[in-house]
Amino acid sequence: MTFQEIINMIRTTAETVNPTGSFIHGRNSDAANTPEKAYPRIHLYPFKRKRAKNNIHHRTSDLLIAFVKQDSGDNDVEEREEIIAEMDVLCGAFLESLEDVYDTAIQFDDITEEPQYNILEGVSGYALQLRIITINGC
Repeated sequence: MTFQEIINMIRTTAETVNPTGSFIHGRNSDAANTPEKAYPRIHLYPFKRKRAKNNIHHRTSDLLIAFVKQDSGDNDVEEREEIIAEMDVLCGAFLESLEDVYDTAIQFDDITEEPQYNILEGVSGYALQLRIITINGC
């Protein structure tokens, strides 16, 4: 898979499980500079692709994807827990869909999920880290 094919795979999966929300690929500032994009948001952060010496076909990419919803600083603990719980469910649906559709083409490894409490531009949610191993142009 090429760099763009990975982005497209994440975008397509995000749009499938979050049809009324938004997909963003880029830095934190890219997300902060797009206030018009709907929440919940699925945000794919920039990533690197690696390969072993003399292995031109296999690529390893460590992805970080955030599932976030607006969270004002005025929210109490229960309201924040509700947002995080909702984004946990969205994260789970995303991962299940991704694995169902792409499991034969991609190896998924080192999957970690972590709650995020009122971060960056006033959002809370869930972060998903995963390693994917793809085949590039055999």
